[in-house]
Amino acid sequence: MRLQSSWLATLAIVPQVFALQASQHIESVTPYRNDQPNVKLETLYQFPENGSWIDNVVLRQNGNLLLTRLDTPEVWSVNTASGNATLAHSFANATSCFGIAEIEDDVFAVVVGNFSTKTYQPTPGSFTVQKLDFNVKAEQNERVSEVAEVSQIAALPDATALNGMTAFTKASDLVLIADSPKGAVWKVNIKTGEYAVAMNDTTMMPAEGVALPLGINGVKFLDGYVYYSCTTRMQFGRVKVDENANPVGPYEIIASGFLADGLDVDSDGTAYIATDPQNSVVRITPFGQISLVAGGQLSTELPGATSCRLSQDRKTLYVGTSGGQVAPVLGTFKEPAKVLKISME
Repeated sequence: MRLQSSWLATLAIVPQVFALQASQHIESVTPYRNDQPNVKLETLYQFPENGSWIDNVVLRQNGNLLLTRLDTPEVWSVNTASGNATLAHSFANATSCFGIAEIEDDVFAVVVGNFSTKTYQPTPGSFTVQKLDFNVKAEQNERVSEVAEVSQIAALPDATALNGMTAFTKASDLVLIADSPKGAVWKVNIKTGEYAVAMNDTTMMPAEGVALPLGINGVKFLDGYVYYSCTTRMQFGRVKVDENANPVGPYEIIASGFLADGLDVDSDGTAYIATDPQNSVVRITPFGQISLVAGGQLSTELPGATSCRLSQDRKTLYVGTSGGQVAPVLGTFKEPAKVLKISME
């Protein structure tokens, strides 16, 4: 199956749109105030090369991070205390890594597939879910504890372009994965490899009339609800699901008006969402109130913020970036991808 629209066409226009806004001297391009003005930002680790692109971030139980890269089929481990980074695994026969989720203690499912960061075209049918198990090697030799045992969970030839992923209940053995052009969520059994569409809805579909078929992007399961972002519809919503991840309630739009990418949701329902071309992270209350955490459309603090993850004590937010690859800040500023630590005390 080939995409009906070109990813390249829209993404080529995005930088021009933001450059035009800047040239018009818009004073407040981000309409949200920061209700925590004393947040502290620091770069935890930055890749050396331009064109690097962090797609998703997940927290390990030891407090360190795993980063997936879109520009290369690699998963990296970052020590959150020292900032040291090591390559955890490079996948063969693929170009990119996408969503990542912990499915057992220090065992992670990773979406792997083919996607070009030059043409912005995915290869439908190329997507698989792989398993990284950090327990086996770590027990054998502490010196190679960042190296994982790798095995395939499932191949999804029916998927168009898999993106964000979240673990479902442990009893179900399921992960849920967004398929952005389809506007759907697949459920994949991590034990058997069986998969099926769990949910699809207009609110998950790409917006009508856009050249970029980028609908549902980030997903998070929490307390019986699947929370999700839809990028081109500029919406953040949720749907209640049953024990088999089937929708049993309405698709609710919680907030809208921003280019939502990857997300995390706190236990009280407060969401933190990266806004990629808007170079920021916003906070959404359960009642839909939006505030700025850090960055801004004309800010170089978080160029191309793609993903975010709360720390275990919920006082720190880790944010991955693309370095502004989609829409350079002010039309020109790009840098290598980085992961930032935002202290919110």
